Amino acid sequence: MKRILVVMAVFMVGLLILPVSVRADEKQAAISDNCGTIKENLKKVQKQDARTRVYLGGYYEKILSKFMIPLNVRLVENNLANAKLTENQNNFADAKILFMNDYVDYQQGLEELVMMDCKNESESFYKKLMKVREEREVVNRDVATMRKIISEHMKLVKELKGKL
Repeated sequence: MKRILVVMAVFMVGLLILPVSVRADEKQAAISDNCGTIKENLKKVQKQDARTRVYLGGYYEKILSKFMIPLNVRLVENNLANAKLTENQNNFADAKILFMNDYVDYQQGLEELVMMDCKNESESFYKKLMKVREEREVVNRDVATMRKIISEHMKLVKELKGKL
């Protein structure tokens, strides 16, 4: 569990922080002057996020296919179907698909950002950076939603276990 939290924390680290109070021309100059460093940092973020996505994708798939689905199938087979558990499973499957789609959008945006010429196109680079930050935040919310659904599922399983 500790490893999962560390991985999720790595995934939630922000992309390149530039002070908000800095004027637009100063931001553009800072981007242009530090273009090489910025690109290297973006490539590192890209690699870390790709590894995290693979890990989380596998983790979520395992929870769904090895825990949630078999439990609900077993309950139905034994005439103990639980509507809340089934609904939670469906919510999790939907959230997993949303996470995958949102991550692909984010990754494509990040790839476009890495390919941009930040030295000569600092204004458009900054605008794209802001868009990629927003896409990354969407992915972070997806991860939080999935963690919440997993917690809810564990709570429902404990309640079911107490009733049996």
